Amino acid sequence: MNSYGIVNATTRRLARARRPAARIAGPALTMLLLTVAVAVPGPAQGAAIAATTASSAGATWSNLIRRKLTLEADAARLTALLPTLRSTVTIRNANLLHAQRTQWAAVTTVIQANTADQNARTRYAAARTAAAAVQNAVTAEQKRRPHSNSRIARATRALTAATAAAQARAVTAGRTASASKAARAVYTSATHQIITATTACQTATKAVSDTEQTIRSWPQLASALAAQAAATSEPAVTQTRANFTIAQTTQVYGITVNKIVAYPLQRMIDDAATAGIQLSGGGFRTKQQQIALRTTNGCPDVWTAPASSCKVPTAIPGRSLHELGLAIDLSSGQKTITDRKGAAFIWLTANAGRYGLVNLPSEPWHWSITGH
Repeated sequence: MNSYGIVNATTRRLARARRPAARIAGPALTMLLLTVAVAVPGPAQGAAIAATTASSAGATWSNLIRRKLTLEADAARLTALLPTLRSTVTIRNANLLHAQRTQWAAVTTVIQANTADQNARTRYAAARTAAAAVQNAVTAEQKRRPHSNSRIARATRALTAATAAAQARAVTAGRTASASKAARAVYTSATHQIITATTACQTATKAVSDTEQTIRSWPQLASALAAQAAATSEPAVTQTRANFTIAQTTQVYGITVNKIVAYPLQRMIDDAATAGIQLSGGGFRTKQQQIALRTTNGCPDVWTAPASSCKVPTAIPGRSLHELGLAIDLSSGQKTITDRKGAAFIWLTANAGRYGLVNLPSEPWHWSITGH
């Protein structure tokens, strides 16, 4: 390749290097983004959820809340990761710029080496031509009559000098040829570095772009999942009431609850503890326990009196979400939460909705999937 060809090829490569980054993503980040990018059902799928069979409404609610919490956690991890990704872009852009400068320097070296080699070859060719001409002169002098030893001697000395000059220029041409070859090798290496640096830069830029897009999309995705969970909560209660058994319950830190609320409740208690709020409480109770509680709370009639008529509001047996394990009376510091200005209630008001739990306005301690 001549020096002009190298310059043209370099110009084309650098032009490509300055184009918008190709969509290349690192495998690890790609997997993380795929985990975060939860598909949210559209209107048609929302209608399908509404038509879910009776046995799956609670599972649908639980799955929606789980997906929302997973999405939230992944978005938080990506938000924390974003500064590092941006720093990587800066570093890789600097590497690309260095590679470009190295390549331009290599181009200059190749051009200079090619020029020197071409000049050396020209001088070598001229020396060979001169030596051949002197050789012809010597031959002619030797054939000339009468012989002149002095002329032959001069011609022979001239031939020796011309031959020595040609040999010296041959050595120089060999050196310039080696230098030209080495310069082209440096250029080739620099070109490969450009390709590698460009790909790395594109990958880092794509990673930042994908991460920013995921973070921007999170509020809308989370809102859609929360709305769908809210729309599914009432069917979940109705369908759970129709076929509930104690086998559907489990324990979360000593609180017996329906399995469909176990995961979000555990997450909420863990996150509250991280925020310095200790939560505990009571969840599931049997119908017999509800009857006993109605009596203890002074309801005028166990079976007919409205909850508000009791000294402490208490649902009629068969109507309480506690009997389904879908409500929790929360405590903090071993005391039932009654103070709406207390740290526990304030934290719950700000955060419980993230876990699908809603407060019953008349009872600061009572939280359920419907708020009833």
